[in-house]
Amino acid sequence: MLIIGLHGPSIPVRSLDPVETILFGGQPNRLSEEQVPYPLIERIHAATKLNTESTTPSLGQPKSSGRGEITLPLPVSTSRSFGDVVRTRRSALDFRGGGESILLSQLAALLSSTKEPLFADFATARFVHLYLYVHRVEGLAPGVYRYWPEHAELEKIKEGDQRLAAAALSLGQDLAGNACLAFSMIGDFENAARSYGNRGYRYVHFEAGAIGQRMYLASEALGLRATGIGAFFDEEVNQYLSVVPELGQVVYHFAIGYAVLDPRLEA
Repeated sequence: MLIIGLHGPSIPVRSLDPVETILFGGQPNRLSEEQVPYPLIERIHAATKLNTESTTPSLGQPKSSGRGEITLPLPVSTSRSFGDVVRTRRSALDFRGGGESILLSQLAALLSSTKEPLFADFATARFVHLYLYVHRVEGLAPGVYRYWPEHAELEKIKEGDQRLAAAALSLGQDLAGNACLAFSMIGDFENAARSYGNRGYRYVHFEAGAIGQRMYLASEALGLRATGIGAFFDEEVNQYLSVVPELGQVVYHFAIGYAVLDPRLEA
């Protein structure tokens, strides 16, 4: 994790005047003054803390390594600068569910961004596997696919329209079906635990978050928008993808497409 020290004069704080209050939509809700304890979460937090006295882990072997029948083309490139991409990066509130599609080369660029090395203390191992719900990608039939990064290939898991399934599995959120494609990130917790002990539980989530942030930037660079989806039906996702606990569990959902513009940000 990153801690940044801020120095210099503090930013003055002032109350909003009546006009600004109306502009920003009224008064904010007050947070509860009562703290609700969650003992199980506290136990997990304590058990997965970084132990600086631990020895170098013995990395476990990945459960599976395979190939798909569809080879991805070379990723499309962009001329946009990193600074420009970062400054305009937004989370989409919803996607236009019409006939707009993304190119297969754009999908290749999105996926290519996820397999670069991580600058982290667990960078020697990868524990997250990507499953795609493809809705509108030119040259790729709708269906569910697994991404095999070693050879930049896709393996078809299911055929047919996945828009309803993607939305239903994402806790009924339509944006997962309106997007051009959505993702389930499946974490290999058993291999992570063998490699790093209890700390591996956090590393799976760290990796999923890093993958999501890379796809955010790649989407923006390609003229698309993305959004992370943290709410989904865990067991139903695992069953739909035929993922048994020994091979992994869903940890994160993600969607990419053409965003419905938010007038508060796009004015």
